[in-house]
Amino acid sequence: MTENDTGARFHPYKIIIVVAVVIAALVLILGLHSGKVCAVMVNGDTIAYAQSEGAAKKVIEALAAEKEKELGQEVHPEAGLELKTIKSSKTPIQTDELSKVLVDKVNFVTTGTMVTIDGKPQLSFKNRDIADKFFNQLKDKYNKGDECKISFLEDVDTVDKQVVINELNTVEEALQLAENGRGEPVIHIVEEGDTLWDLAAKHDTSVENLQKLNPGIDENLQLGQEVKVSGSSPLLTVLASYKLTEKVAIPFKTEYNDDSSLPMGTRKIVQEGSEGSKNVTYQVLSQNGKITEKTVLDEEIIEEPVSRIIKRGTKFVLSSRGGGLIWPVSGHISSPFGQRWGGTHSGVDIAAGYGDPIRAAGPGRVITAGWGGGYGNTVVISHSNGIYTRYAHLSSIGVRRGQNVNQGEFIGRVGTSGNSTGPHLHFEVIVNGVTRNPLNYL
Repeated sequence: MTENDTGARFHPYKIIIVVAVVIAALVLILGLHSGKVCAVMVNGDTIAYAQSEGAAKKVIEALAAEKEKELGQEVHPEAGLELKTIKSSKTPIQTDELSKVLVDKVNFVTTGTMVTIDGKPQLSFKNRDIADKFFNQLKDKYNKGDECKISFLEDVDTVDKQVVINELNTVEEALQLAENGRGEPVIHIVEEGDTLWDLAAKHDTSVENLQKLNPGIDENLQLGQEVKVSGSSPLLTVLASYKLTEKVAIPFKTEYNDDSSLPMGTRKIVQEGSEGSKNVTYQVLSQNGKITEKTVLDEEIIEEPVSRIIKRGTKFVLSSRGGGLIWPVSGHISSPFGQRWGGTHSGVDIAAGYGDPIRAAGPGRVITAGWGGGYGNTVVISHSNGIYTRYAHLSSIGVRRGQNVNQGEFIGRVGTSGNSTGPHLHFEVIVNGVTRNPLNYL
């Protein structure tokens, strides 16, 4: 055997040493996995494994101290956090990793102020001073003066208790939630024909819910108006009761004075009208700034309105060349004005169906409405200025003596009463006591 061969061979004691080292390493590794670890649990659920309770406590205390520094008041983990030493083969995580898990899985709490609305926790603040600041700012937004009374529609209560620091609200956040709720609203722009009932049906909701989403809304929707049709309603409804004084215009009236010197149908403005004004004091009720009720308490006239005065012509003017009167009934001339049967026919006979309506040929006042001998049932209308029209042989009369009628107004029906050979209207025009041919004035 050469010297080189001797150097290349392992001695038995060297092999024993190598084996011992390997076994020791295995024992050490197995010992780490089969020994005791600290289970970190929240409400009975394990969220991590730490090397020991002491190591876990140090991480928890460090996180609490960091949060206390940020918040400025005492902070501690939630009651459900538990540390328990157990035998397990689980590999404990390092301190940095444990810190991340605790930040994500464990709630830290502090003694703060919680706001309940209708019995449900809705807002939480670091302390009562911040809660009071929130309420004051919310009320100030809708305060209309020293006499304004502010309250809430909902049942609101505040209580000092343990609150989760990650859920603490700032004043700005709380104001946003109070006025808009937590959901994203869906807005509908009112179109022609929209009603609250239609919108409720279209968006699968109720009119009552739309009214809650839109305080102060009523059935009188305006084109282009924004209506919240879904989403959360405001957490709080601020009620305000106050007095409001507004300057209101008083519309002027129009007075008509009949003037017999002006031709009928003409008008002349004698005096232009102008609006007046008054101060009106209301008792107002509002919800979140939207007026829901206004009651008049007092009115003070600042300036009286001035009436517009118009002269209205009543002078009935006939033209001998035709015009001024309308045909009193539809039909044809069965007997004209003039000579007939050895005498004079004082009007025209207009053949028409029995019961056909008869209209006033011109405006005026009824001076006769009744039996007229040979004329049968008769109506005579005075059109002023010595002008009269007579309607004879009616089957029925639709006006009374002294009644004012307009041109074209119903006065009776065609008949055959009196000296008549069949249904027709005998129609006369009388000017200054003399009968004239009606066809010259129709």
